[in-house]
Amino acid sequence: MKILFCNIGWMQKYNGIKGDSIERGGSYNKNETGHEVCNFSAIRGNVYGYVQPTGQIKIEKLGAEKEDECISGVTVVWTAGPETGGTAVVGWYKNATVYREYQALPTQTKLQKDNGVNGYRVMALASDATLLPPEERTLLIPRAVKGGIGQSNVWYADSPESKKHVARVLKLIDKGFLDELPDVDRYLSGKEGNPRLVTHLKRERNPALVKAKKKEVLKKAGKLCCEVCTFDFKKTYGEIGEGFCEVHHLKQLSKADGIVETELEDLAVVCSNCHRIIHKQNPMLTIEQLRQVINAPNRVAGGV
Repeated sequence: MKILFCNIGWMQKYNGIKGDSIERGGSYNKNETGHEVCNFSAIRGNVYGYVQPTGQIKIEKLGAEKEDECISGVTVVWTAGPETGGTAVVGWYKNATVYREYQALPTQTKLQKDNGVNGYRVMALASDATLLPPEERTLLIPRAVKGGIGQSNVWYADSPESKKHVARVLKLIDKGFLDELPDVDRYLSGKEGNPRLVTHLKRERNPALVKAKKKEVLKKAGKLCCEVCTFDFKKTYGEIGEGFCEVHHLKQLSKADGIVETELEDLAVVCSNCHRIIHKQNPMLTIEQLRQVINAPNRVAGGV
C-alpha cells in the first residue's frame, strides 16, 4: 500500500471560496488563497489536489525511482485542523498520481481561474475522491509525537510507530463514505484532553465520541439507561428526555498528561446524579464501586 498524508487548510467543501472560506492553513494562506480550495472540485472527470510541501514531494519514499517525475496508485489522505484542535482526516483520493514537482494546469476552468488555482501536485479520478462532511471528520492523527505527523505538510507515515495510525485510516477508507456514524463506531477514536484557554484551563472533550457512544448504546439496548442506577431519562421525562444522558470518561481526562486517545469502550452512559457523585470522590469512583454503594444493605433510604 502506497500512502501519503497531505495537510492543508480547513474548508467545508473545497469547491472554491465562494460561500466558503479557508481556515487554519499554513502561513502561505495569509496573503493569498491556498490552491487547495478546489481540491475536491470535479473538473473534466478529475480532481486536482494541492499541498504546500517543503521543496519536492519525495516520491521515492512511495516506491518511485529517483528519475521519475510521478508515481501512480497512491492513496492520498488529506488532513486539516478543525476548530477544536488537532489534525483530522477530511478526505482522500484512491489510485492517485503524485508528482515530485509542482504541475501547471494545461488549461484553467472558470472555477480554477476565479480562485487563482493554476497548478496541482496530485491528480485522481473524481470518482476516486471522497470528502467527508465536517461532522464526520472525527478521525485524528497525532502530531509532534513519535510515529505521528511532523511539522511538514507532507507525511509519508513510513516509521514502524506510524503503522497503527495508518491502519485506522485504511479501515475508514475501506468502509467508504458513510451516512450513518454507527457504521464506523468500531473504528472511531479521537484525541481529547488538549488544553484550551477559555476563562480557565480545561480539558477539551470530543463531542463526536459522545454522540457515537449514545448511538452505540441505543443500537444495542434500544434505550439510554444509567449504567450505575438504571435511570432512564425518557421513561421519567417523556419526549423531552429522549436521547438524553451523560457520557462519563472511565479514564479521568483531568489527570491525563497531555492528549490521550479515547475509544468508545472507555466511555459509560450515566445519569447526572451518578456522574456528579463519581467525580465527587478523589480518586473518582468506578462504575462498579458506585453500584455497590447504591446496593449496600445498610444504606439509609434517601441517601448514602
